[in-house]
Amino acid sequence: METWMRRCSLAAIVLFLMPSLSSTQPAEGHGTVFVLSDLDMVPTVYETGELGPPDPHYLDTLSIITSPTERSRSVAMMEVSNSTYGPPGALDVSLDGRFVFVAETFRQRPERATRLDELQQGDTIRSLRLDGGHSSAVDSVRIGIQPQAIHLNPAGDLIAAITVGAEHELTFVPVREGRFGPVSSFGLGLEPSTGFIPLKASWVQWHPSGRYIGVNLVDRGQVAFYEVLRGKDGAVSAVRPWGNRVQTNKFPFVGRFSPDGRYYITSDVQWGIDTTGFYGVQEGILTTVRLADVGATGNAARHFVPHIALGGWGAETIAFSPDGRFLVTSNLRGTGKPDGSRDWTEHASLSLYQLDTETGRLSPHGEWPLAGVLPQGLAFDRTGQKLFVGVNRYRNEEAPLRDMADHDGGTPGARSHIGSHQTAHGRPHHSRPLSVREWDSRPGRLIFEALRMKKRTPEGALPGSSESRPSQVCAYFGSLSSTPLT
Repeated sequence: METWMRRCSLAAIVLFLMPSLSSTQPAEGHGTVFVLSDLDMVPTVYETGELGPPDPHYLDTLSIITSPTERSRSVAMMEVSNSTYGPPGALDVSLDGRFVFVAETFRQRPERATRLDELQQGDTIRSLRLDGGHSSAVDSVRIGIQPQAIHLNPAGDLIAAITVGAEHELTFVPVREGRFGPVSSFGLGLEPSTGFIPLKASWVQWHPSGRYIGVNLVDRGQVAFYEVLRGKDGAVSAVRPWGNRVQTNKFPFVGRFSPDGRYYITSDVQWGIDTTGFYGVQEGILTTVRLADVGATGNAARHFVPHIALGGWGAETIAFSPDGRFLVTSNLRGTGKPDGSRDWTEHASLSLYQLDTETGRLSPHGEWPLAGVLPQGLAFDRTGQKLFVGVNRYRNEEAPLRDMADHDGGTPGARSHIGSHQTAHGRPHHSRPLSVREWDSRPGRLIFEALRMKKRTPEGALPGSSESRPSQVCAYFGSLSSTPLT
């Protein structure tokens, strides 16, 4: 891996702050992208255990990019400890966009530490206030060892978290005006697993109703659903299983509820100690779970699997379009492999699927090569026409603007400077997909990637690449993204 590459990893989230829209075509660029950058985690750390060289000039960072697709965009940054080790679920945003919540999976790097196993486990969620382009720390709370994922409920007043702490893996924290309330922790109450996966649970998501959560149980290839009960003080008083646990395929790393709440889809990446190098399988599975009706109890609360689809290589993150018609996965492929590995690949990829809301079937629409390394972090804008992709880095000094519809090798763009950031702009083109990338003047420091996608029927599917395999997509949604388009 080239030594000049910027040592940062990204997770992106889109939050549109417009409370209502008069049409399905909101003004371009009105929104904010939030990006976490982890200084220590170079792409090969998962294979070699070696951290990147220490750099005293840079720290773990939250970047706030306002009006990201306009020339007038602005970028603000603040230090916040975070780690990309684990699923892309360490970041969430309040419904009004005023507060950002960041989970710390591993603490800041100790002096002279060179390996992943020398990092101290984190146990904290931090709240940051955003005010007129400025940001400041508001509160912090300890929730348990090595939080894997956090998610704010649809009402915006309760965070659910998954940790690796024995007997209290599931944690809830009330939040109001950025300040945390009393922590409630619960065990999952599971029987011992087979032992092939050294992690019990990796992911938690709120159902759109706000009554239930989904928890991905990677050690046994299942997803469990729980009803969350709260007391008058807002704290969680109990959780109880909602219906049956559902068998997925191997290592269901992440999952997403469809915006209408009828389905839960997991990305099963097939990892494990019984595979070559733990990450050796080059295909994944997407499992569709049809959920029981909201409010169903007893025998009526039955969840089942109506469909599975072939997924991408290392589909570590997934995202639904706001209207629930499409699912995107970002695929790591072999971009994190060390130089010389036979599994090394130059490109990652994005895959697009269409969901049949009546049957739960996912129909593939194609796969596109992505000139980035280890994409982690996916979010649609409110229109569903733009997709923001967090990328660890680019291999080349510049990732050119590229028209994905015609594969014509590039679209002319103008460059402008925003502080130390260099931005590539393409001229608007309403009939074709447009890819926009922003990077720093230092090679390889990607801030975000936006992909404009024109939705089409299966007969007019977006063009794919026969040379690359499907993969996973990582998504974080703001408060408005769960509202179907009209």
